[in-house]
Amino acid sequence: MSGDDAAGRSDAEVFAAVTNGRKPVPVPPTGSGTGNRFPEPPGTAGTSPPLFESLTDFLARIKDLPPLSWLIREVVPDSGNLLIVAAPGVGKTYLALIIAKRAAEAGRPSFLVFEEGRPRSMFDRFTALGFLPDTLVHIAHRKGVRLGDAAIREQIAEHLRAHEAPVLVLDPFSSLFLGNENDTEAVNEAKEHIQALATINPRALIVLVHHTSKAGERGEGPLIYAARGSTVLSGWADMQVNLTREDTPRHSGLVSFVAQVAKGRDGETAQRHLFTLSLADGTVTIEDVTETTAQDKEQQVRRVLASATLPPNKAQLAKMVGGRRQVAFRTINAMEERGEIKWEGRGYVLAPGTAAGHSQVEEG
Repeated sequence: MSGDDAAGRSDAEVFAAVTNGRKPVPVPPTGSGTGNRFPEPPGTAGTSPPLFESLTDFLARIKDLPPLSWLIREVVPDSGNLLIVAAPGVGKTYLALIIAKRAAEAGRPSFLVFEEGRPRSMFDRFTALGFLPDTLVHIAHRKGVRLGDAAIREQIAEHLRAHEAPVLVLDPFSSLFLGNENDTEAVNEAKEHIQALATINPRALIVLVHHTSKAGERGEGPLIYAARGSTVLSGWADMQVNLTREDTPRHSGLVSFVAQVAKGRDGETAQRHLFTLSLADGTVTIEDVTETTAQDKEQQVRRVLASATLPPNKAQLAKMVGGRRQVAFRTINAMEERGEIKWEGRGYVLAPGTAAGHSQVEEG
């Protein structure tokens, strides 16, 4: 496919002109030389391809794909399916824009479907992050995009086919899917629509933004189940990142949130990275706070045990420490393995010398 359709419209115009004859959103041109890089195999039009292929054919077909790498190290993969889970106002759209900017810096186009946010607010966010008008970003803002609309999906599919390594952001799922989020069958159908797009181009990064559940906002339950509604979307994701807000000084012009990896199909999990955005100059700093967070949680365990009148069992200790039970359990297990705490009688106590040793470190 060339950069223009039969009606003479550019890729960007086709993507922006969604339905009902509404005026297309002005977007930068995609440039020349973006023909269909992922056409259907010859001879398959109108037929069903074989279900299985030989291992030889499979390995030959994928051997030149790049190894796992990162668009944002340990947080956003270079390709595959990424699920971002956050409460309203935490920073999920900012993270989506950071992803788009990183992709543009690498020469990759991004196609952003945003169904929330006032137009002026979006303008301010793009401006604050230093996007230039000719950046490789194309946006469909509040166009009523629905995952169940086959015509819309085909427009998106054309862009995924036409570019070598595109990024597609769908934000948020609740606006793209109007069914019952707790209905597994309905959500599974929506997931299949997204996956059909994801399989078009093995180099593409598909980013789906979703809201957290009430229990997730309270820090209850496993991290991977923090998303609202059915767990189908967490199963779909190669990687899931949960966002939590971090306080910043008033009138500082800073936005801050922690991105915690809840699922990594091809890598580690539980990494925590602190993102801080300056709305004054568009700078973004990313700090790995995984070890700091683990140390803080261990210190909470020590303080609880030092002040406990009776040795608590694991469930009681986790409740006294606070936060997610799974995180507290993991901390307790690690400290027990290292011999810093031990089971005595009916509960846990600090190992001899542990409390004194840490107080000396703190005082020193």
